[in-house]
Amino acid sequence: MVLSTVPNIFRSNERFRPGMDVFVNRAYEAFKLPQHTHDAIEISYVTEGTGFQYINDTIVPVRQGDIFLLPPGTSHVYRPSSPAKVGTLAVINCVFRLEALKPWPDFPPHGSLLHAAIYAPDKLEQPWFHLYDKDSAFTDLFYTLLTEYRQRQPGYEPIVHALFIRLIALLHRHTVLTSSRDRRNAKIEEAMQYIKDHCCENIKLKQVADHSFLSVSHLQRLLRQSTGCSFTSYVQLLRIKRCCELLKTTSMTVQQIASAVGYQDMKYFHDLFRRKTGMTPQQFRKNEDDGLTPSLHQSLK
Repeated sequence: MVLSTVPNIFRSNERFRPGMDVFVNRAYEAFKLPQHTHDAIEISYVTEGTGFQYINDTIVPVRQGDIFLLPPGTSHVYRPSSPAKVGTLAVINCVFRLEALKPWPDFPPHGSLLHAAIYAPDKLEQPWFHLYDKDSAFTDLFYTLLTEYRQRQPGYEPIVHALFIRLIALLHRHTVLTSSRDRRNAKIEEAMQYIKDHCCENIKLKQVADHSFLSVSHLQRLLRQSTGCSFTSYVQLLRIKRCCELLKTTSMTVQQIASAVGYQDMKYFHDLFRRKTGMTPQQFRKNEDDGLTPSLHQSLK
């Protein structure tokens, strides 16, 4: 969506206090506010409510905990979800000039996502930086920053700038940790898919670890976090699920099915099948529904 009017411009030389390179305010967003731009960089934190942020020609849903960093010249405005919800979407804004970062010329580190967002936003996949504060780690910091700026107690200027640097450092930390979690999630998803593809073979934990470029201990930890069970139990669950499918869709004998999913010891297979499904393979085949226990359903989602 592109608005036909030319956005208003927030001019830092008109809004910043003398000797300060940081400006802070809080606003309850109204539905009819026009889009505007800044000649400085803005970090905004949604403290209450839900709605949308119109950024250039993109409409982004927002909720409490969303943090955005917008480079200079970005046209944007927050709006509640409907005209009837005036006063329900609250945002704390921290606008800063690059001079605020001069005492820390090597921070954020070159090559980091936050460094690109501040100094080279054209290199980002989208022309803004976004982080969701799911653990409310930023709430107290934003409110303290706002309070210091508003109250103007003696010595507040260096405190505001120090809090601003703390904000930048915390954004960088969370960006790095989030990126690390994303990579970890991708690794375990790849490992789990490999296990699913080879579960009926004589698959070993080290084989999966080598395939996923993970240590055995790290893979064990990630697998338990993701599935709630060990590698052996996860393979058993996958094999029993495959058994259930074959029992319902083929005329293969139970022994043939057990062999097809990797079991030669029929006593062990029957004990395992009963433990996982609550019935024998023959009973399962005759049952009208899929026969899977709730725990087995949940484990194989």
